[in-house]
Parts: sequence; C-alpha cells; structure tokens
Amino acid sequence: MDESSLELQKADDELLNLLDVFVEYQQLQEAINGGLKRGYFDLAVAKRTAGYRWISPDMYSGRAQAIATVAVDEASGTITYTRRTPTVANNADKSEQSGGLRKRGAKAKTVNNDEKNENDVRKVSDDPLLWFGMLVPPALKDAQTQFTTTLDQLVRLADLKQQLAHKLDALNITLP
Repeated sequence: MDESSLELQKADDELLNLLDVFVEYQQLQEAINGGLKRGYFDLAVAKRTAGYRWISPDMYSGRAQAIATVAVDEASGTITYTRRTPTVANNADKSEQSGGLRKRGAKAKTVNNDEKNENDVRKVSDDPLLWFGMLVPPALKDAQTQFTTTLDQLVRLADLKQQLAHKLDALNITLP
C-alpha cells in the first residue's frame, strides 16, 4: 500500500470512530429523554398521592445545598463531576451551644455528658426526601432515583459532546 491509501485508511477509521461516538450520543440522548419523562411522571404521581400542598416548593429547606456539582473547565475541556453523599449529623450538641430550651414547669437538673442516653441524640440528615416527612411516597423516591441517574447520563452526554467537537476539529485538520 502506498502513502495516500494509508492516509485514506486513517481518515476512514477516524470517521468511523466519529460515527460510533455520534451513535452513542444519540442513544444516550434518547435514554435521558426517557429518564426525565419517568422522573417527572413519578413526581406527578407523588404529588397526587401525597397531596399537592405536601410536595411543593414551600416544603423546600432553607438550608438546601447542592448534592451534585458539575464544573467545566473551558480552557482544557475537562468536566469535573462531584457528588456528595447525604450526611447525618448529630443535633444534640447544637442545643447545648445555644443554651438549649427547657420545659416549663419541669424541675431543673444538670445532666452530665456521660449520663446522656443514646435515645436523646437526634440526627439531622441532608437527604432532600426528608424535607417532605419521614414517610414519603414511593413514587417520590423513584423520582429522585430517576433524576440522579439522568444527571449521571447528562454528564456523560456533555463528555461525548466534547469528544465529538474534538473529533470534528481533528477531521477538518487532517482532511484536505
């Protein structure tokens, strides 16, 4: 084989690779559309089950923080995706720091830290589902799972989009 046929073979392989990435991009986009539809449907079912006043923006916590963050560095083209797991923190120490509230009419007594019972420790969770109560509808849990899975797929889709852009640029440079 001569040099021109090797260049054509290399360009052909790059084009096939580009088309494979494009097919994966389209399939992932269809999966994301289906995941978002299922997530919103599950959310609507949860609202219908629990009541429209129970699951609404009015129930959102004022201390809400993002559980997942996506950062794109445009200079290098890297995508950084971080997800923190919902944490559970003890709430018993906070009442001691703020002076705590006492029940009216109750006898005042001092309690040592050693005497505290494990049942006295209340835990606060960052899980957004707990904003809507302890017994949330199963459809709300399903919606959270769908949106979490779809977020993972969206990050992969953004990565594929960058790969497609780089491959298109490479093909424009190598082809005469």
